[in-house]
Amino acid sequence: MALNIEKMQTNYSKQERIPEGTFMSRVSSIVDLGIQEQTDWQTGEPTDPKARVLITWELPTETIEVEHNDGSKEMLPRVISKEYTLSNYDQSNLMKLIKSLKPNLKELQEFLDLTCMINIGSTKTGNAKVTSVMPAPAGIPIPELTKEASYFDFDSPSEEFFSTLPSWIKGKIKDANNYTGFADTWDVEGAQA
Repeated sequence: MALNIEKMQTNYSKQERIPEGTFMSRVSSIVDLGIQEQTDWQTGEPTDPKARVLITWELPTETIEVEHNDGSKEMLPRVISKEYTLSNYDQSNLMKLIKSLKPNLKELQEFLDLTCMINIGSTKTGNAKVTSVMPAPAGIPIPELTKEASYFDFDSPSEEFFSTLPSWIKGKIKDANNYTGFADTWDVEGAQA
């Protein structure tokens, strides 16, 4: 049988990207990704592995229709994520974010459900990306999260939360240098692609 790329089908339905602009948001999840391999952004050469975290924001004014396994459909807020190196270096992107939003932060989990404004721009390939995050202006009500904010801790992982993660995030966690195999036997039925 010949494989004609143009005639192939996929179960993945590409959604419209989030438009560029500034949006009200809340931090909906923080995922500890463990120690990840790194490459230099200019040369592509490997660099020292670093601990990484994925922060996700819910955008209540931007919605998307989601179809569930039972065929029912639901309108849900869009989400967007950004990966950060876990570093307390003063000029690191994570420390700039902390200083901007919650300067006295002691634990990263304190970011959960935090209101803010995010700017969304574009990558070189046209995908949406978080370009900056700033405090929410006083007096602007930002809708509550649609579900409880969640935190995934690499050192004491939750099977329940892990099962809700998209497969690409599960893959990153399992590819971490310090992954111990905690999710190898977990049932991943119903995982989002």
